[in-house]
Amino acid sequence: MPENSGPVAAQHRVEEATVQTAYSAFIQHTVECDECRTGGVDCAVAGELRQAYRAAKDRAGNVR
Repeated sequence: MPENSGPVAAQHRVEEATVQTAYSAFIQHTVECDECRTGGVDCAVAGELRQAYRAAKDRAGNVR
């Protein structure tokens, strides 16, 4: 299957790595942030990180 090799596969790997990086940044922040941990609600930084994750996920979905 051509979609599993070459430039298409490389693009998928890049997009997946971007999604994982954004998700990891969000999770890491919420673990370390007192406001996020104790308040049960995303702080402003966590909100921005969540938006970045969603945008990366949307872009990755559009590549497929």
